[in-house]
Amino acid sequence: MDSGAPAMSRDDRLAKPSATTVGPGLVYRLLLLAGLPALGLLLGWLVPHAADWVAGLRWAPMQGPFELVASFDDGWTAVAGPVVGLVLGLGGGLFAYAMAMRVTFEDDTVRVYKDGESRILARAEVAAAFLDKDRLVILDAAARQLLRRPSDLEPGDLDRAFTAHGYRWLHEDPYAGRYHRWVRDSGELSAAANAVLKAREHALRKKNATDAEELREEAQRLGCVLREEGTRQYWRPLRDEAAGD
Repeated sequence: MDSGAPAMSRDDRLAKPSATTVGPGLVYRLLLLAGLPALGLLLGWLVPHAADWVAGLRWAPMQGPFELVASFDDGWTAVAGPVVGLVLGLGGGLFAYAMAMRVTFEDDTVRVYKDGESRILARAEVAAAFLDKDRLVILDAAARQLLRRPSDLEPGDLDRAFTAHGYRWLHEDPYAGRYHRWVRDSGELSAAANAVLKAREHALRKKNATDAEELREEAQRLGCVLREEGTRQYWRPLRDEAAGD
């Protein structure tokens, strides 16, 4: 059946970029997969040697674990300590690598994976993307934040990938000058927005990333776009016409 859509030429198919995934860079991989195991090996060697000394310091904290290690046979701990440290360091590095951000471009979607969760955005939704310090931010045409997640990816890798797949990559936040520092019960915000930011401040202090993200999206539904530095929150008004300024 003829759908009425023009057939894609061979040149068009060849010109279309293949699927691309941007993952952790070389330095980050080395830190996780070589640095952490090496650190674990060093600590595994060091702890048994330091256990006798620390166990003799009555004022030192955590006496129990050090006394336990000091009670083991020196020949056994000299081998087991570094092996256990190496295994723990390698396991921690592999886990962190598996949880690291990856951005996959395929057909007309962008999929952002981080900490075991994926977010898929259609090309039609995405107006621009940029890094705000260590956060990957993706905006829609109305300046809403479709995504704001901590990123450990190389800026140049993201720039090249977004650009190659036809997305607009920015080198800074185009709305950076519109943010205001939030203070409790701000008269510039509605009571509902202030309540959400109070709850989010508590989530940030408790380092509850899931609650902080859900409350960020709730604030955005109330017309308030957020960014943060530690537990300090900054907001800007969300206006549909902002994208055309």
